[in-house]
Amino acid sequence: MKQVTSRPPAKPGLKGRSPGFFDRLSPLSRLKLLGFVFFTFAPSAILVLSPFSPRRSWLSLAVYAAFGGLTAAGWLYATAINRKALWILIPSQAFWFYLPRLFPKDFQTGFTLSIEGCMCIALIVTGYVLFVMFIRTEGTRAVRMQAELDLAQQIHETLIPPIDLTSDRLEVFGRSVAGAEMGGDLIDVVERDGSTDIFIADVSGHGVKAGVVMGVVKSAMRTRLRAGGGVGELLRDVNAVICELTVPEMFVTAACLRVQGGGQAVFCGAGHGPVLHKRHASCDVVEIESGQLPLGIIETEHYEGRSVPLDRGDVLLFMTDGLTEVFDGTGRMFGQAPIERILAIGGQRTLSELYEEVLAAVRAHGPQSDDQTLLLVRVL
Repeated sequence: MKQVTSRPPAKPGLKGRSPGFFDRLSPLSRLKLLGFVFFTFAPSAILVLSPFSPRRSWLSLAVYAAFGGLTAAGWLYATAINRKALWILIPSQAFWFYLPRLFPKDFQTGFTLSIEGCMCIALIVTGYVLFVMFIRTEGTRAVRMQAELDLAQQIHETLIPPIDLTSDRLEVFGRSVAGAEMGGDLIDVVERDGSTDIFIADVSGHGVKAGVVMGVVKSAMRTRLRAGGGVGELLRDVNAVICELTVPEMFVTAACLRVQGGGQAVFCGAGHGPVLHKRHASCDVVEIESGQLPLGIIETEHYEGRSVPLDRGDVLLFMTDGLTEVFDGTGRMFGQAPIERILAIGGQRTLSELYEEVLAAVRAHGPQSDDQTLLLVRVL
């Protein structure tokens, strides 16, 4: 069985050094920060150089404000963002000494320093220094946390890659779109001993906590498959692992399908939503219900698989509730019925086209609030 997956390229480092707080800012965030510094220090030249004389022209006041703000923003940019700008910034400070020649009428009585202005600018600088110390401390923590979230996201993309499989028996296409940096949904396909096992699982909640449990579930399932046995035994043993390793309020819904030769298939579910089965012969859509408790609730829960007849051309749709539980602006839930209609009408389309049509309908209905996972299977 050939598997084709796509993963994003690794992010390159910043010239061999670890990126800091300012390095990680987006262009828009940098612009906002520079704007904050500009308007904070724009009055500095007016306060220091002006004796508050009414003879000052509006033009000179505007130049003082612009140059004072640009000087402060330039020093921030050169010291925190791009040190190469220092060679432009340092010579530009000579402009301060050119101000008396540019506006001679403002300096007819001589160069006068305003004591009040000097006190004000001293307070502004002190507040700015404390502000920079604060964002450097908190920024370091934020950068470290973001780095950990980026790592968690990379791990998630490794554990739950996109699925695009084709064999002589099945065609499988699936994607999982996390609702946060790391998702708690799982899709997996394993071919072993002449059979193909297809899994979908949904950990309660979302985010890093759910993503960690999802990794445990996938590892437990893959390990248990090596021991052989039916899908009911698989869920029974994984349930025992989840009960031992998770907190009581966490649980996992799951649905497993084992497809063997001759159109024989065995399904076993654990509290998961129904799997939709589009039957090629009759063109109707039926539900395959789970009917058993989710994993992680009762350690002694018994899971039993049941036979599901499959014919050539049948399509099975596995999904998580992040697709059906999407709400529009009026609070109306998307539900399962629109997905059934898409599957009933578009059963002859490629699986990737079906996937895109379902996702487009869901996203047109409302914003994503949870992990959204869809897995499609066609019997060949």
